[in-house]
Amino acid sequence: MKLLRRSLYITVSILSIGWAFHMLANYFIVDPGATKHLQHKELGENFVQTLWLVLLRLHIISACLALITGPLGFSATILRKNPALHRLNGKVYVLSILFSSVVTVYLAKDATGGPLNTIGFLLLNGLWIITTLYAWWTIRLKQTVKHRIWMMRSYALTLANTSLHFIQLALMKLFDVDYVSSYTIAVWGAWIINLLIAELITKKKFYK
Repeated sequence: MKLLRRSLYITVSILSIGWAFHMLANYFIVDPGATKHLQHKELGENFVQTLWLVLLRLHIISACLALITGPLGFSATILRKNPALHRLNGKVYVLSILFSSVVTVYLAKDATGGPLNTIGFLLLNGLWIITTLYAWWTIRLKQTVKHRIWMMRSYALTLANTSLHFIQLALMKLFDVDYVSSYTIAVWGAWIINLLIAELITKKKFYK
């Protein structure tokens, strides 16, 4: 069980940190204008592209910060040897999610795929805030086991964007689903599947 937990931790850490740098490179170097993302949207007259792009970049930076700090928060070595760093890392994780969530409320209204995906993103956003605040509150109460369980739920939702892209890619490449339809399935499937996996992990007590 210990080897399985360690393998899972290393795999998720590499995937999440790698994905964070991929997103930063893509939206700040490769496609800074997010033209590929915009071409699939049905935009109304009230859409302000400059503001949208600024908020998108802020969302990406803060979400990537959560992706990177998440695995550090699960490190038993850091917790044991440097609890002050663990607490600081946790504060950065929580604040980055809260900031990203506020920005997401604005971005969600122009979600690719229309109102259905707006609802999907807002539900994800709400659950992201709730699970993260529960993780913070339980550690304030010194309920360490509950804290780790809620952190897993929170981080599962942090990884939703990563899962979204992999699900969409699989649907498009393997089943020839069009972009918008595959995106819609992925928007809802990503956070639902991630939460189910998190619940399975907690039930199997991989967190101990």
